[in-house]
This record gives sequence, structure tokens and C-alpha cells, in this order.
Amino acid sequence: MLLAKRNYPTSSGMSRFYNNLLDDFFMDPFFNTERSEPVHWAPRVEVEENEDEFIMSLELPGMKKKDIDISVKDNVITISGEKKERVHKKEAQTHLNEICYGKFSRSFQLPNNVNSDKIKGNWEDGILSVAIPKTEVAKPRKIEIE
Repeated sequence: MLLAKRNYPTSSGMSRFYNNLLDDFFMDPFFNTERSEPVHWAPRVEVEENEDEFIMSLELPGMKKKDIDISVKDNVITISGEKKERVHKKEAQTHLNEICYGKFSRSFQLPNNVNSDKIKGNWEDGILSVAIPKTEVAKPRKIEIE
């Protein structure tokens, strides 16, 4: 893989300093498409709350639900799995690969007001949704005045 050194206009020593800084930035392994070691990645997460539950959604495009595990221990939910690399044709030459593959694990401390025995996962279109129901005590209720 050929990585071109960027040429920036220079007019002073300070410009050279910034040019070197930019070169270092663009030569960072994140931008380097030659990957000699596995890239660590973590799916993006969104957490919503309504009256009855928390809903945690994770982006897991390209994965199969059989490759994902959800576990709860000591009031911590852990979602882990492995995104397997696509099989490329032998005659194909890869010029750019920004897709991350490999194992991931995300753990979150659950609030005390959830019923961890009734957590459910749902898989649709590369999005894992995890419903975490609240306990009855935690749900808001109206108190009648007598």
C-alpha cells in the first residue's frame, strides 16, 4: 500500500511544525488501510427510557444474531460477540478497507430499579434492541387522595 506524503505550503518553521503534525495525523493507524493487527471496535449504543423500561439499541451491521451474546451478572449487562471478516476472492485486490471486524464487548451498570430476569433481546435489520423492564416499584403511579 502506498501512502503519499502530503505537501502543504510552507513559509516558516511554524508551518513545518503544523505540516508534520498533519502528516502524523494522516499517518495514524486509523487512516492507514494496511492492518497488520486486529482493530478493536465497539458498536454504537443508544439508550432510551420510557415509563415501563429502558431500551438499549446497538448497531451491529453485517452480523448474525447467533454471533451475539447478552449476559447479566451482578447488575451489569454485557453484550459481546464477533463480527467475522468477509471472504474475499483470491483474484481480488483490496485497495481500501475501513470495515472493522473482530470481537467486541460492551458492559453497562444497570440501575437498581430494573428486573434483570425479564430482559429480552430483539434482532432486526442489523440493530439489536434490548428491553430492560423496570420493577413495579419503579414505575410511576397516581396516588388517590381520600
